[in-house]
Amino acid sequence: MDISLLNRHGDPVIDSSWERSHQHGLRSTDQIHLRYLSRGQLNSRKQQYRRVLEHLKSYFGLFERLQGERQSRLIFADSSGSILHSSGSKRFGSKASRLMLEPGAGWAEATMGTNAIGTALFQQADVQVLGAQHYMEANRGISCSASPVFDPQGQLLGVLDISSEEHAHSHDMLFSARLLALCVENALIADQTDACWLLNLCADGLHMQQPWSGLVALNEAGEITGANRIARALLPELQTDQLLHELVPGQIARWGNGSALLTRKVGRGTSHQVVLPERREVPQPDPEVDPRALALLDAGISLLILGETGVGKDHLVRQLHAHSSRSHGPLVAVNCGALPAELIEAELFGYQGGAFTGSDRQGRLGYIRAADRGILFLDEIGELPLSAQTRLLRVLQDKCVTPVGSHVPEQVDFHVLAATNQNLEQLVAEGRFREDLFYRLNGYQVRIPPLRDYRYEEFVALVQRLLAGIAPQTAKPDAAVLRWLFDCSWPGNIRQLKQALEVAAVLADGKPLCPEHFPSVQQAGPAGSSGSPAANLRDKSIEHALRVLDSCQGNVSAAARELGISRTTLYSYLKERRQTG
Repeated sequence: MDISLLNRHGDPVIDSSWERSHQHGLRSTDQIHLRYLSRGQLNSRKQQYRRVLEHLKSYFGLFERLQGERQSRLIFADSSGSILHSSGSKRFGSKASRLMLEPGAGWAEATMGTNAIGTALFQQADVQVLGAQHYMEANRGISCSASPVFDPQGQLLGVLDISSEEHAHSHDMLFSARLLALCVENALIADQTDACWLLNLCADGLHMQQPWSGLVALNEAGEITGANRIARALLPELQTDQLLHELVPGQIARWGNGSALLTRKVGRGTSHQVVLPERREVPQPDPEVDPRALALLDAGISLLILGETGVGKDHLVRQLHAHSSRSHGPLVAVNCGALPAELIEAELFGYQGGAFTGSDRQGRLGYIRAADRGILFLDEIGELPLSAQTRLLRVLQDKCVTPVGSHVPEQVDFHVLAATNQNLEQLVAEGRFREDLFYRLNGYQVRIPPLRDYRYEEFVALVQRLLAGIAPQTAKPDAAVLRWLFDCSWPGNIRQLKQALEVAAVLADGKPLCPEHFPSVQQAGPAGSSGSPAANLRDKSIEHALRVLDSCQGNVSAAARELGISRTTLYSYLKERRQTG
């Protein structure tokens, strides 16, 4: 072959692979003589990779959902390029192609030329090889995307590959291969017998415990036993001793420029008895996890969390997820009040490619399908329109989702948490919330008290816990300041208190906290002040919301996010203030 023909693809990975294939003495027009493992060798390799294959099997459903009705196959090949697993469409490709992608077939680059499996093994990186990019002409009828799989110590185990006919391949298949590879890697890390604690690292708390976030496993001595490819890049700057002293299990905390979450592994062995060495005593998260609520959640009973704005509903949800039997699955949070009205069903239930004008041509998974094997958190559930409530009820009853634009229902395995600061029973009476959906969600109620109902001792413990997370070096306020804070008005509840403490810690600049460091905090009115407590609280909530809206320069969406309320609630505050002058 003319060496000048080798660099014709414009892709350096493909071009260098063609060059290596030529150096291996391969000719593109040669007939392929595929090398197969013997039956004994294949069985021995499968036993060696037993844990990998078991974990991969648990994600077959995800693969099927990602591929939809496209004709493709999911393949795992070991580090030598030998296929150990192949499943998927039986209608894909010719009989010859199917035989070439069966277990036992070898796809090393040295013998098969440029191909996704062999080239990904050589590069130890994601590789996509489309049709004519294959070095051997006999392989150009297929297109493939492959992503490497590493063990907890970072050693190459093999590759996950998605193959299809040449023109039936799409670029999202490489993303799917990488997602599945990350899922298997994370499962292997969590499955280590000496792993007792799991440390999740990501840029922000919203993407915590997702396949693409960093994951580190620790033994009972706090030593690292494994990490995924994302976390390995962070290991040089990871000071586990410091983190283990600072982190509270089940609570998301700041770490560097991102966030960290420490959770106890639920599994066999003695991990449930683990106590990290020299770990200082840290107050239990408040509100504490109700053991009855946790037991009911694990049993699949829906929980309805009730409380005013800012009392810590989202914090409690993270606690429940972290301590539940589904802690290794995703926690998918949906702010029902922030969903675009015209796209609510597409956001919740997903959609097929081209389902409506402006939609992603590859389609979207949707929040509910993304919560498979995990927990779905429906925040501000009272804001959900009646039309979406009807479909949601059916999904909760059948645990099946039919994406927009499709007629094929898909099984989804998830548990449900819902939260609201509204009176759902009143909404039901007014015809604004379906009664049957209310009973479906109201399996067990968890009520979180507002800050004004805290006893003094509870309030002090909360302030100390918040300060420990915000500014550990800040001197603790004395009894007089704590009593002054306790007597202040907190219409924004814990969210407002935390923000006030953050401001005070900066203004104090290392000095003991005093009232002057809390410029936006007001003392509560006397007990005999006019108006009912609820009315006074409503007025103060509106005043606080308007101040935040003003600080956001009138941007309603930004203010609603800052306050942790829906745009609908903020608009109602504005309307009420205009009516009262």
